Amino acid sequence: MLMGVSLGPGDAELLTVKGKRVIEESDQVIVPGRLAERIVRRFRDDVRVVEVPMGRADEVIENLSGELAERCVNEDIAFCVLGDVAFFSTFQDLVKAVKRKNPDVVVEMIPGVPSFTAVFSRLGMFVDGSMRVRSALGEEEKFEVILKATEPLEMADDLKNRGFSVVQVERMYMEGEFVGEPEEKASYFTMVVGWR
Repeated sequence: MLMGVSLGPGDAELLTVKGKRVIEESDQVIVPGRLAERIVRRFRDDVRVVEVPMGRADEVIENLSGELAERCVNEDIAFCVLGDVAFFSTFQDLVKAVKRKNPDVVVEMIPGVPSFTAVFSRLGMFVDGSMRVRSALGEEEKFEVILKATEPLEMADDLKNRGFSVVQVERMYMEGEFVGEPEEKASYFTMVVGWR
């Protein structure tokens, strides 16, 4: 299995319990640079550093993905990145390359503390209402997430009218988790996710 482990915004104490366990129990841990290595070495000594330099990243990912496409069939390899593996990470490029070479490799993503939420704690600010998180590529947004979406159907209709595919995610990682078509009403622990 290939596991992407999110290390958080830079403080080793913000690593999740699950992230720490995966680092300690994996057959090998790989990091894409010295900043990530500094965090991981607090929990494990035998860390493999694979430098992914600007301008040569494609070459490094191509070589590493060939190795992992074979090894991750029988071994559990953790690839650890700063921030969250789902956001602007080297892990995304690695997974695409590994899956291209061996679609049977199982991939697990371990979430972490992303910088765009941690920044509010650093600033001493509270977010106390519904919030939209958007990404823009050029002129067009690619993703939109609405937090605290207690009326998901209404929000989903707006996103669909703007060309997004939409899903409701309620009680994520909790008992009673729901991922599916948006409903009329939902709990406080609900997000609507749109993508195109």
